[in-house]
Amino acid sequence: MATEAAPARPAGPTRLVYFDDMWALRSAATVLAVQDVRAKDGVVFHYGRFEGAGEGCGHGFKEGESVSLEVDAERRSLNSRLHSAGHLLDICVGNVGLSHLEPGKGYHFPDGPFVEYKGVIPPEQIQDKKNELEREAKRLISEGAKVLASIFPYEEAAKLCGGSLPSYISKDSTPRIVKFGEYPGGPCGGTHVADVSIINSLKVTNIRVKKGLTKVSYSISP
Repeated sequence: MATEAAPARPAGPTRLVYFDDMWALRSAATVLAVQDVRAKDGVVFHYGRFEGAGEGCGHGFKEGESVSLEVDAERRSLNSRLHSAGHLLDICVGNVGLSHLEPGKGYHFPDGPFVEYKGVIPPEQIQDKKNELEREAKRLISEGAKVLASIFPYEEAAKLCGGSLPSYISKDSTPRIVKFGEYPGGPCGGTHVADVSIINSLKVTNIRVKKGLTKVSYSISP
């Protein structure tokens, strides 16, 4: 049952806690069911109602009251490995002679992960490239490499990403960059493994080319 509406305290800009520590499994947070979000002078304000946190937790939260949060460690590990596997495929694509493919969207969740690129692979090369991508991924995973995930000033972020950033990244921003070993990084807000070797294994399950796009589906071991 909701209590009286109350605005969140203007303590500072909204941030994602896992940006500070991707592998933290516990945190503390104020319970607030957000009903409206407004930005003013670079600060994001959340408006809503404090609510009970479920059976046994009681109701009538007061402003500033905190609860403990706990992340499912097994699910966090799986999601991190899947996400990093998708980024690793981006590297593999360039390493096996497919650098003409331009990264597009990606889906890094258990129910059918894939990465999609603008550009095509000739039909007669699809099976060979599928095998090459898988072998290259296996090589990189076996070698391992540290994964960097941090927020940088725009200019420094651009250097880490090969000299430029996508046009949708504002020059006034401080983007979060994910970088695998010595390879150029890229802007990303997701969770990742600490080292490429933690991905453990990657299988390219299918490559589909349609309407000028190449979709590479993949899976990882449990």
